[in-house]
Amino acid sequence: MSLFSLRHNLNKLTREDSASSEQSGLWIMILAMMIIPSVDVLAKLLSPELSPVQISFLRVAVQAVFLLLALRKLPQLLHSASLTRRLWLSSVLVNLAVTFMVWSLVYLPVANAVALFFIEPLLVMLLSSLFLQERSTGLKYLLAFVGLAGALVVIRPNFQLYGWSSVLPMLAALFYALYLISVRTIRDQIPTAEMQAYISLAGIILLGSALLLSQNSGMTLLNWSPLQDKHLPLLAMLGFFSALTHFMISKAFTLSKASNLAPFRYLEIIGATALGYLIFGDYPDLMTWLGTGIILGSGLSLIYLDKKEAKDL
Repeated sequence: MSLFSLRHNLNKLTREDSASSEQSGLWIMILAMMIIPSVDVLAKLLSPELSPVQISFLRVAVQAVFLLLALRKLPQLLHSASLTRRLWLSSVLVNLAVTFMVWSLVYLPVANAVALFFIEPLLVMLLSSLFLQERSTGLKYLLAFVGLAGALVVIRPNFQLYGWSSVLPMLAALFYALYLISVRTIRDQIPTAEMQAYISLAGIILLGSALLLSQNSGMTLLNWSPLQDKHLPLLAMLGFFSALTHFMISKAFTLSKASNLAPFRYLEIIGATALGYLIFGDYPDLMTWLGTGIILGSGLSLIYLDKKEAKDL
């Protein structure tokens, strides 16, 4: 076999392996997006008897157990002062996001809450310009504001039905967007798995302290209710699916390009609608679908522009 033929065959194998890896990443991402709504459904099932902060605390505690089992060790706990501050800030932000989302599920149907939460990618783009000086085109800013207008279309009928609680998923989206920006500033300083385990352990301390310090406050948001046997399998599944979907998304991003994976995030809305209908009998009204369509259209258009810009470079 000539050197040229050998090189040709090696290049062909490399391309095939790359294509196979890309396909595997896409399928893992699709599966993860269909599983993620189960986390919201489990939280909603627990919400009539457990407070939002208690659910968030137990979720992060069980999730930490699964993450540590996957790591097979404790994460490194001692870091520079700067990195430690950012890790704790990231933990505060993500646990606020989780708590606001769980709080919203006390009142809102799952699909409605998830639809409002999906302003998060638009907020990431806008806030990245503010905090990371990542400049975007005027068209991208316009699309982001159109997406936010779509959220107002969703929130209008929901506000009439559910009142101020309709704002809670948007606050969750805001804190999660800030969390993603915070994580982007430290992702090169600590391995992803260790970072997530550290943030989870910090979350146990933060949410546990909030629960301990507020036991006599009378705030229902921070109540601790005795756990019953029926709660345990739901909590175990909540923590397991939280850890599993995080692992799957991380794995997908190691196998496939982020730009190829981004559109599949919106499959979560389909899963949330299906599970919400099957378990709770909830189905979004026409205005909620219209607003969701505007949010999806804006988000997918931004993804398309990002991919087009990347090809032109």
